[in-house]
Amino acid sequence: MQTTDTVDAPQEREAPWIETRSGGLFFINAVLAAPVFMALYPWTLRWALRAAGILDRPSRILDPVPAVADHFIPVLGWVTIPAMYLVWKNLQSVDRVWPRRFLWLFMVSHAGTLLYTIARVFG
Repeated sequence: MQTTDTVDAPQEREAPWIETRSGGLFFINAVLAAPVFMALYPWTLRWALRAAGILDRPSRILDPVPAVADHFIPVLGWVTIPAMYLVWKNLQSVDRVWPRRFLWLFMVSHAGTLLYTIARVFG
């Protein structure tokens, strides 16, 4: 007769990380940070091309996204406050290295958006 101590129990397959509570919250944080990066990418690319002397006139592709973001940021920039709270809560539960790095990136982007909003509204 074998005891349960000597019998190897089959390893339970762990759920993928994104299906855990902290992984789901990470996904929500990534969705909330996406608009910031959608506006920053064309702005940064436009700035780099103009600094290099390649783009010397307005661009139909690179100019509209930052212009629209600049128009809506004084109103929608306040949404970053609850987003920063969610990132903070997620940072307390995540122990993996790369998700923590991206969460800090999200936190910096939200903080920058909030500071920009404050400067636009009160400046």
